[in-house]
Amino acid sequence: MRVIIAAAGTAGHINPGIAIANKIKRESPGSEIMFLGTDRGLENDLVPRAGYILKTIQAYGLSKSISIKSIQNNIKTIKGIRSSKTDCKRI
Repeated sequence: MRVIIAAAGTAGHINPGIAIANKIKRESPGSEIMFLGTDRGLENDLVPRAGYILKTIQAYGLSKSISIKSIQNNIKTIKGIRSSKTDCKRI
């Protein structure tokens, strides 16, 4: 089984993802598991420490205000989505 888990930012998102990955590994030891996250969150420490591969992508929360920064972040997020689709095909 090949699994991709998207979990980023806080331990409240990442730790449940790691728990699910651990359960999958116990039930199906030959499974390949990869995490998707950003280069800014706790996933950079927690995921590798748990023994899983972490692929980072550019992703930002959506802003309600219109500004140059929010437009730039939306463009980076779209590029990150495209990048993750490419990476998902590899696993």
